[in-house]
Amino acid sequence: MHTPSPLEAPLMFILLDVRQLGPLDAGSQLSRTHLLLYITDGNGALETDGERTPLHRDSCYMIAPDRPYSISHDPQIPLQGYALAFDAVRISGFAANEPALRREGASFGYCGEVYWYEPPAIAASLAELYETRGQSGPLQQFRRQRTFLDALEQVWRQIEQAPAKPDTANALQRAIDYMEQAYEQDLTRELLAERAQMSPGYFSSAFRKRTGKSPMDMLAEIRVRHAKELLLTSDAPLREIAQAVGYSSEFYFSSRFKQFTGLPPSAYAKRSRSRKVASSELYTQHLLPKLRPAEAPAPGSVVGLFLEDHLAALGITPPVQYARSGYYQRYLASALGDVERWDVAHPDFERLRQVRPDRILLGFSSFAADGRYEQFAAIAPTYVFQQPEADWRATLRLVGELVGRAEAAEQALASYERAARAAREQLARAIGRQTVAFLRIHLKQGLCLYGAAGGYVGPVLYEDLRLSMPPLLQEWIAKHQTPVIPIAPEALALLEADHLILVIDDGQAGQAESLMASPAWRRLAAVRHRRVYLQTTDVWMSFGLLAHTRKIEALLGALAPTLDRSSLDGDDEG
Repeated sequence: MHTPSPLEAPLMFILLDVRQLGPLDAGSQLSRTHLLLYITDGNGALETDGERTPLHRDSCYMIAPDRPYSISHDPQIPLQGYALAFDAVRISGFAANEPALRREGASFGYCGEVYWYEPPAIAASLAELYETRGQSGPLQQFRRQRTFLDALEQVWRQIEQAPAKPDTANALQRAIDYMEQAYEQDLTRELLAERAQMSPGYFSSAFRKRTGKSPMDMLAEIRVRHAKELLLTSDAPLREIAQAVGYSSEFYFSSRFKQFTGLPPSAYAKRSRSRKVASSELYTQHLLPKLRPAEAPAPGSVVGLFLEDHLAALGITPPVQYARSGYYQRYLASALGDVERWDVAHPDFERLRQVRPDRILLGFSSFAADGRYEQFAAIAPTYVFQQPEADWRATLRLVGELVGRAEAAEQALASYERAARAAREQLARAIGRQTVAFLRIHLKQGLCLYGAAGGYVGPVLYEDLRLSMPPLLQEWIAKHQTPVIPIAPEALALLEADHLILVIDDGQAGQAESLMASPAWRRLAAVRHRRVYLQTTDVWMSFGLLAHTRKIEALLGALAPTLDRSSLDGDDEG
């Protein structure tokens, strides 16, 4: 008969207690045993070891002994579920040459959230354990223990299936990008999970943990957002709008729309139009009515606040230009000359009326806030751009359409693309795959990193010129989901950038001096190798063809100063 070795000492799990979760479980707690939490309904969060995990239906979390944790509830939909306390014991000393059995405390071996790769089926088992908690007798206890072990086996099976290091952020972003692109199609959880290359169960759990909502709720949110645009820019029947955003049922569409906005679709459209704030809620391409050529205003009669770059690229000089408390886009001086500055922080609407614009284009919706939209609209037809920097090419085309210069916009873009291609090739020869990062000493946020898609910096550095982004910056952008990431000077060393582009806001010279005198700054490889390049805020914190052209020229001067740049005038068709 085979005698087990000490390495094969059995591991036993013993159920100690089962209770229902409720509002009384809120706050900080400490469990002396292993604790398995399973949520059957409601919303809330669990915080342990400084990490906050959203809790929702089918959430499952394993907490190790003597580990403090805290539970919070959504006051509208408090958490419901079960908490199972259990112990782990390893038995040894049963070999023939050992004097006595030994029972030693052991560990389950895993703590953290349990992702469901298969539909969870333990709710019924946990409910049975709770309902039979008062039964006594050896047989009843045996049955309860067997039920507990069956449930624990399901949990263990999901843990065993988990990949070692899932690239969750990028996988989920692929699914979100697909939702944005194909929201009008018949999308299911299974199809989205396939896009993320995850099982449906794991996809749902990981998605909710990262975003705080289910995949289908986010899809509904995207669809409702596009429905808002259509409701405010077309007279199509509600049935057609529902179908255009992916709903085959007009009734279900109306129900989901009201869930997100608080209003039925027809009431939302009526209210928004009457208040004249619809433009601040739309994507730019849905803001502007299609103009016939005869309706386009004469060049020179268009005001484009923070859109002067686009007007100048089309050969138009506006009667006034954007300014804010002394700041303005100085780099446009050669294109605009001594055009009068109009301060959006202290708006002089009477002066704006005197220049008699035919169109007013507002670069940001904040310019139209606090009742100012009506004041602009009383002077001339006014159009508010929402996030025009997200796609500056589309913005230029729309401005060109509004001012009757659509063909000029296409020609300007073609010239830019040729210049960007030539610069990209020269920079590739000059620095190869060396990494480049952009830093700004921000007036309000201090030291910040830039680089995400759709901002002022990322589209030029990492898309048009295809410069290499430091790997850590890629991770930070995916984590923060924002184009601006505040960073401590001590963390810059982790970035490991070969080259640094630096801009310093007005009034931040003192902070810049302190940074450059710090040991953390002086230890940076880019600093030691004299690869830090100081640039101007007005150029780099602007978007538009002229600003981006200046950025490309500055990068060539900094990173490839000895190369021939004769092909960068944009006129070479090569």
